[in-house]
Amino acid sequence: MSLFLFARLGLILLLIGGTLYATLYPQAIQIDTNINELNPEKNNDAGLQHALNRLTADVSQRFMIVVQGADKRNTERAATALQTALNSLPHLTVIDSDRILDDYLAVITPYRFNVLSESQRRALETKSAAQLANAAQRKLYQLGEGVRLIPFEADPLGWFSDYLLTMSDGMDTPATNNQADKTVTSSAVSISVKFKEYPAGMAEQFRLYEQINTIEQRVSQEFDVTVLHSGMFFFAVDSAQSAKADIQLIAIGSITGVLVLMLLVFRSLLPLLLSLGSIAAGVGFGILASVWLYGSVHILTIVFGASLIGIVVDYSLHYFYHFLADKKVAETAQKGRDNILFRAMLLSMITSLVGYGALSLSDLAILQKIALFSCSGLFMAWLSVMLFGPWVVRRPIEARQTVLKSMIHGCQRMFGRSPRGLGAVGVAIAAVCLVYLLAGKVEVNDDPRGFFHVSPALLQQEKAVAALTQVYEPGRYLLIRGQQPQQIFDALDQLYALPGVDREMITSTAQWVPSPQVQARNYALQAKLYADGGALDLFSSALGLPKTTVATAKAAYADAAQKPLYFATMAEHVAAIPPLWSAQDEDIYSFGLIRKNSDLTALAAAAAAIPGVEYVNTLGNATQALKSQRETGIILLLVAYALVGVLLSLWYRRAAAALLLLIPASASLIAVALVAVFGQALTIFHIMALFLVLGLGMDYIIFAREMAAKPDTTHQAILLSAITSLLSFGLLAFSSMPVVQAFGSIILIGNTINFIAAVTLIGGGPKHKE
Repeated sequence: MSLFLFARLGLILLLIGGTLYATLYPQAIQIDTNINELNPEKNNDAGLQHALNRLTADVSQRFMIVVQGADKRNTERAATALQTALNSLPHLTVIDSDRILDDYLAVITPYRFNVLSESQRRALETKSAAQLANAAQRKLYQLGEGVRLIPFEADPLGWFSDYLLTMSDGMDTPATNNQADKTVTSSAVSISVKFKEYPAGMAEQFRLYEQINTIEQRVSQEFDVTVLHSGMFFFAVDSAQSAKADIQLIAIGSITGVLVLMLLVFRSLLPLLLSLGSIAAGVGFGILASVWLYGSVHILTIVFGASLIGIVVDYSLHYFYHFLADKKVAETAQKGRDNILFRAMLLSMITSLVGYGALSLSDLAILQKIALFSCSGLFMAWLSVMLFGPWVVRRPIEARQTVLKSMIHGCQRMFGRSPRGLGAVGVAIAAVCLVYLLAGKVEVNDDPRGFFHVSPALLQQEKAVAALTQVYEPGRYLLIRGQQPQQIFDALDQLYALPGVDREMITSTAQWVPSPQVQARNYALQAKLYADGGALDLFSSALGLPKTTVATAKAAYADAAQKPLYFATMAEHVAAIPPLWSAQDEDIYSFGLIRKNSDLTALAAAAAAIPGVEYVNTLGNATQALKSQRETGIILLLVAYALVGVLLSLWYRRAAAALLLLIPASASLIAVALVAVFGQALTIFHIMALFLVLGLGMDYIIFAREMAAKPDTTHQAILLSAITSLLSFGLLAFSSMPVVQAFGSIILIGNTINFIAAVTLIGGGPKHKE
């Protein structure tokens, strides 16, 4: 068996295997809608990245609902009905304040001898055991003063119950950017909801989204209230729906364009079948490669993947036109041997892979996923055409060429009367554009919030909910590092001691659990209560209680020695607490959430003065990181041009061959200048699109140069290729998502210039005959 037949058989088995996998395990192909893929912030510290991932995941799995009404009692009834309905959904659970207190009580009770309020601590330091016993006895008989939250035998003096009552008044249930707990503010009730299990697929997420909307509308109509919601879940679903609409538009438009062109041009269904087959193989393999490497395929990857339809069909178009009505060449192709075609197809594929592969150099996870999807899809489409094409061209391929020839010749007459003059004018315009971009005040936008489309109605709800319930500064927090738990608490104490910083500004682990040293000190102070002859013995003697009644409390005190309560234990059992503490190997990472209206300048200055404490502004950091990537992307683009230039010089064994790069370079400069003139702020996505202008431009140039012996048919193939590519990327330019629009607008303009240059400057002019 020849190598060619062996490769064809291997590809067939791979395609069958991939099809069976997708058919038998459809649940394995998950559509990811996580908008955090657009976040460029990455940490080399694996422990810190793990802690941030936990905190981010916790935030993404919570959302807030606010019920507003004119009547307070009616609003509370509406909120209760809404809670009941939401709790009935299998994916959701409402965080209830009673549940929080019950969970907190269950966790802290075994460690009750380690905690004291400030007033209790002063009493133990200043009063005798007899005075403490008398005070406990008086409180026992005072109406309303003897409330006990745990049985008398476990807390006969009532000290732990007093501590709980003191703490519950100011107990904070932190949830980043949300107020976890049900809080009534005149005629508004805010409800925090958490996912029991986050819906995995896009369809399941949208189904839950619709269920929540249905419940909200029903409650709103029944109780005549306004229901608002806020949370990352709603933004993710909204963005996914926008992307889904783009996918449908691009996929349907591209495939329709391919079908119409192939049926109009070729007189056989075989070319159409190979074209559609290469599209299916390329897109399908791109999806499977993403799933195998990343575990899912991101929704934005599919949007860009849909645009691949216009590119992967290029290979079959050039293949067919090469064998157009040429039986001798077709016979050669059946044996898989046509060096001219293979050279052109191989170099075209390599330059396209360079263009798309360069996207992986970005730190943006979404661009890395697009690079994998596109490169694997392009390679599989190319391979399927090269291996299955000989079957198609066994019969002579015929095409309707009159209209295409007229279009090509018209383009050449318009632009190609003086190829050198056209080239000089193009380079001159590009130079002017370069000067404009360097000297002019071109607007740039590195703010990640502008990367995706947000529904105005959803954004308005988000602002309204934030004004009513948000207790923390969005995207800002303190990061405290240490190797021992006590170091975290010591750093917080140092922070609180600095001018301009108040304990009320920050919600941290200290609000829930005292430091190990404080717990040990509290335990030692309570020896005055529970040691032999202490306040408890005096109290029981005064009341005439048998020793067995207080023996339980004294034994529990003795058993609690040197057993501190750690925050991780508390967070594990109290669902309302976000993961503010993470320990990895020998490092500990703790987060402090900053309350709204705090003095951020003072906090930033204080954090900078304390080792191990860092003030983090996620939006500012992300914006700076994107700016750095945009600037780095320009350098990488120049590197890509240099690599392709070296490749061309080696391939054609002439250094002057690198001058072919002036075509995509000029197209890129003109495209960027035009979008800037028309008001688009330049982002990293505009820069990354320039890599594709390079790859697509080199495709046209290579085929025009390699197939120079048959310029008429080659230019027709390039024209059809340009039409399908421009159709796909032209549709991207009209997307509602800014990141997609940026790609589409740059490639639409740049690729149009690439096409005009390829058919007028390379491989023949208006008078050239095949």
